Amino acid sequence: MRMIDLPSVRLNGLRPLCLLAALSLLAGPAAAGSLTPPGPPGPTFKTLTDIEPREVLRPSSQVVAPLVIDQPGSYYLTEDVVAIPDQPAIRITASHVTLDLNGYTVRGNQEVMDGDGIRIEGAHVTVRNGTVRGADGDGINCPNGGPIALIEVNAVHNAQAGASCSAMRVSGGEFSNNGSTGVGGLKVLITGVRATGNGGSGIVLGSGSSASRSMSDSNAVGFNCTQGTGLVTQSIAKFNSVTNRFGCAVFDSEIPL
Repeated sequence: MRMIDLPSVRLNGLRPLCLLAALSLLAGPAAAGSLTPPGPPGPTFKTLTDIEPREVLRPSSQVVAPLVIDQPGSYYLTEDVVAIPDQPAIRITASHVTLDLNGYTVRGNQEVMDGDGIRIEGAHVTVRNGTVRGADGDGINCPNGGPIALIEVNAVHNAQAGASCSAMRVSGGEFSNNGSTGVGGLKVLITGVRATGNGGSGIVLGSGSSASRSMSDSNAVGFNCTQGTGLVTQSIAKFNSVTNRFGCAVFDSEIPL
């Protein structure tokens, strides 16, 4: 019988493998960690309170007084708020405050003379997501000038202005059927609002202010740029009894004189 010699290269390749196998047997079984989990998995998400702690703002059942926010922070409503005699319904004296109306309404009191709906005396205050209606003063007023921000807030059927502040950013919302101005101020940025049926100007823009994607109709004045340098873009003004615009620079809009 003829013997067949295996190529030396194949034998040489097997030697290291045999050596590794022998060493692994001598070493014995490797130590491993337990496969049993230490406990049930815990939640990994953060709640809204974890991200931004918020405090409920509600009327007291024992004290007849306006709701006052005198500390920075984030607050929200869980019910409608009604004004009391000669006082605003909500008074914000602190700065760096966020107030979420949470879809509720801040109402004037139909039985007595009250003040503003929301009076903002602090700065860097944001109010969002709700309605201010029927106040005997302004719907929203900031006597110290702000700046403030209004996001998806409606101010309607107030005896004086819907929302008036020297420095203000407004995004969305309706400002209609107020006794004087719908919304505006000296330095304001307004986007996506409607102002209709106001006794004075629908939208007031001071120097360096602008309004875009907004409608102002059936007021005395549509867009009123009191200092002549307000900018209006992509907006509509019509059916205003005195003029659709006064002193504004207008681009890409439907605003006949």
